[in-house]
Parts: sequence; C-alpha cells; structure tokens
Amino acid sequence: MVLNERQDFRGSIIMWAIILIELPTLILLTVFYFTGNLGEDGWKMLLIIGTIMIGAFSLIFNMRLDLRVDDYGISFRNPPIFNKWTKFKKEEIENVYVKKSDGLLEYGGIGVRFSRKIKAYIYFSDHIFIVETKNKKYVFSTHKQLEIEEILKSWEEK
Repeated sequence: MVLNERQDFRGSIIMWAIILIELPTLILLTVFYFTGNLGEDGWKMLLIIGTIMIGAFSLIFNMRLDLRVDDYGISFRNPPIFNKWTKFKKEEIENVYVKKSDGLLEYGGIGVRFSRKIKAYIYFSDHIFIVETKNKKYVFSTHKQLEIEEILKSWEEK
C-alpha cells in the first residue's frame, strides 16, 4: 500500500492575507511615484519593493509538502526550499504515530519549523504525523490520517 499526499498554502487564508497587504502597499507607492512624492530615484524603491513582494508571494505560493508512506518507509520533500527527497527506512524509525492536533501551538505556527531535535512541516490540517528517529523528531501535518494508520498497522503485522 502506498500513500502520496501533497499539501500547500494555495487558496488558504495566508495567500489572501498576503494579497490584501501587498496590493494596497504597491498601489500607494505607485501613486506616490506618479505624484512626485518619492523623488527622482523613486522608481528604484518602487522596483525593489515590488520585486521583494512578488518574490515573497511566489515563495509562499510554491511552497508545499510532498509526503509518501509505503511498505518500505517514509519519504518527504518540501519544495522550493528542500527539493531533495528525504527518506527513512522502517529500520531507522524508532517510533511513529498519528495524533489529533493541528500542530500550530505545539510547534510554533504554520510553515517549516526547525530546532535541534525537531523538524516540523505544519500546514492547515487537524492531524499530525510524528516520526521519531535516533537523532530527530519529524512532524508532518496530514489530511489522510486513516490511510497512514492503516499502513502503520501493516508495518506491525510484518
């Protein structure tokens, strides 16, 4: 049995919040530029701020979590930051379980969170999938908790 899950921020409240914050700022700076309130080099500031805003929006828009759980282990990647698949064989995993929690308060909010012992990939969901290895604890949000629990039961049977 194989589970493939993809989560992202597209269509979430975060994307709308970014648009509602960035768009008025760009409109205001454009009005200031055309009225002459930014000075002669105002176009440079408008270009720099616009580039930063578009870059931040693009980064969050393209951010996603690809999670794969199968009979051999667990794999995940988090593009555009971490494009390479990180894989754990069943033998490397010390403890694995699914918990009903959104992970927002426990792990510091949505997005990718790092600490010495924990790496958390939290998106909008009601369940988290926790994988503990010898050195680190990995936390993933999931919408497919029943399928993951079914695969984990098949691991125990083998």
